[in-house]
Amino acid sequence: MFQFELNEKTRTLTLVGNFDASRTEEVKAVLDNVEDSLNIDMNNLQFICSSGIGIMVMTYRKLKEKGKEVYLINLNDHIRKVFEVAMLNKIFNIK
Repeated sequence: MFQFELNEKTRTLTLVGNFDASRTEEVKAVLDNVEDSLNIDMNNLQFICSSGIGIMVMTYRKLKEKGKEVYLINLNDHIRKVFEVAMLNKIFNIK
């Protein structure tokens, strides 16, 4: 099961569950409309597929061109390790 919610007031996208390829287009549609710095809360994320990571990288690039940031927050140990192995901890601001 996977759920996501964008809180526009706090500019936080919360991801919960297993983010697999079947849900990437839905998340992409939401992120395509984000124009300001963004927090992505992964506290309750158990899995993320490569397509999901790709969408985050595309969002990062789009916002970086506008002088904005993407912050990954509340990563559990497993998800943090995925980002470290892919060396994405070098580009994303991880809190």
